Amino acid sequence: MAMGISDGARLMRASFGVVRRNPALLWFPVISTGCLALTACFWIFEGAWLYAVSGPALLFVPLVLAGLYSLCFVGIFFSVALAGAAADAIDGGEPSFGDGVNVAWTRLGGIAGWACYSLFVALVLEFVKSIKGARWLGTAAQIACSFATIFVGPLIALEGLDSTSARGRSFQLAKESWRAESGGLGALRATLLIPGLLFYLDAKLLFGGHVHSLTGKALLGAVLVCGFGMTVAAGVVRQVFAVTLYRRVAATETA
Repeated sequence: MAMGISDGARLMRASFGVVRRNPALLWFPVISTGCLALTACFWIFEGAWLYAVSGPALLFVPLVLAGLYSLCFVGIFFSVALAGAAADAIDGGEPSFGDGVNVAWTRLGGIAGWACYSLFVALVLEFVKSIKGARWLGTAAQIACSFATIFVGPLIALEGLDSTSARGRSFQLAKESWRAESGGLGALRATLLIPGLLFYLDAKLLFGGHVHSLTGKALLGAVLVCGFGMTVAAGVVRQVFAVTLYRRVAATETA
């Protein structure tokens, strides 16, 4: 029997419980953010050096593409690592950061292929969104792509599929479980709606020059840090939900 919207919402709530019992999962996006920052700094330095020596303008194209690809690779690497650790947590284990990274190290081929595909799609969608009157089309395609590929990370981590096979399998699973996926992701977005609005207003006040006292700026900055923490936790819960839903659908197919 196919799962419905309410089943997806319950799975999302259960995923939150998994993260609450296993706070070590929160280290994955935190360390990923640090690695992404270091990677970005490296490529910015390379670009600045090339500019300083008056290098050919055409060299900036492969430099930018290499930088963007490496950022995609790093982000997906830690996403796959998180999926591996999340599966262990769902099974009742005590996953560590090292356990998840070990899983990702054995899936470098799939990660590299998915990073390449993700970068290509992202560039195409950004081009579409830059066309006058087509921004809505690019945004809609971006949402649909994210929805259809939610299982790619778990499939690479848990089944060891290459990027092409993982993408095709994810499309199939998303088609079979679209109600549950919609219910779970909708519940997560509804939960984050009001806090997200508050953090947005906080950022507007902080960076818009509306607050001048040091104490006020410190308070708004602390609120933004809390917002970053909430975003990190939401991303982890979403990935745990993807692993949980994938296993549930796969078990239904087997039965």
